[in-house]
Amino acid sequence: MSKSKLTGRGASKQMANRFQAERVEPFFEDTDYSDLENPKKTKYYEVFPKTLVNQVPSPDVPADYSINPYQGCEHGCSYCYARPTHEYWGYGPALDFEQNILVKKNANELLKQHFDRKTWQPAAIMLSGNTDCYQPIERKLGITRSLLKVFAAYRNPVGIITKNSLILRDLDILTDLHQDDLVHVNISLNTLNDETRRRLEPRAATVQQRLRTIKELSQAGIPVNVLFAPVVPGLTDHEILPLAEAVAGLGA
Repeated sequence: MSKSKLTGRGASKQMANRFQAERVEPFFEDTDYSDLENPKKTKYYEVFPKTLVNQVPSPDVPADYSINPYQGCEHGCSYCYARPTHEYWGYGPALDFEQNILVKKNANELLKQHFDRKTWQPAAIMLSGNTDCYQPIERKLGITRSLLKVFAAYRNPVGIITKNSLILRDLDILTDLHQDDLVHVNISLNTLNDETRRRLEPRAATVQQRLRTIKELSQAGIPVNVLFAPVVPGLTDHEILPLAEAVAGLGA
């Protein structure tokens, strides 16, 4: 794949970590992938953090706490605001963000420890702020499902943001949480055109899968919102009203 356009990824090249003392960044037309083992292959690394729940001090974010069961995201959305956070882990914000995923396998134990603190006052926690908790590897590892079981056991409220239909796998736990109004789901969808979706979000669920997810969650009584973002002038801004009408008709 030397000096050719990389497909199937949101980023089209590697980028150096801004915290590195020395770095080389080739011009786009000179990008060479020969030094990469396989630029289309995703790799996973286990990490063992000491804490899991993050406090969110920003007044612009309507949640006081968040959890990221993974770092990095294979969905590879080209516009993702979380890409620069991968640099704090020693990686680059472009291909590394979607190709090198850090996995927190001890997440459910950390959440139990957090809820067992005498100082913890039940409050809504968001899944997730800097990753998608239902990205492809979740199908195999089930870390998000194990976290939802902890939320249900402790009856602690949780909010979910995702663009993956895999969330329907956990409808049993979501239904249990909803009995006490403890869950709210936000589906990210910024176009009804799947070709546009494919270019912006190459490894995320299709438009039709997300519309089906909205409908099934709503039919199950789960409160579901749709996040129409980003709105790209000249590309998706003309879809604002048609998309709003479509998802409202499905119960969002």
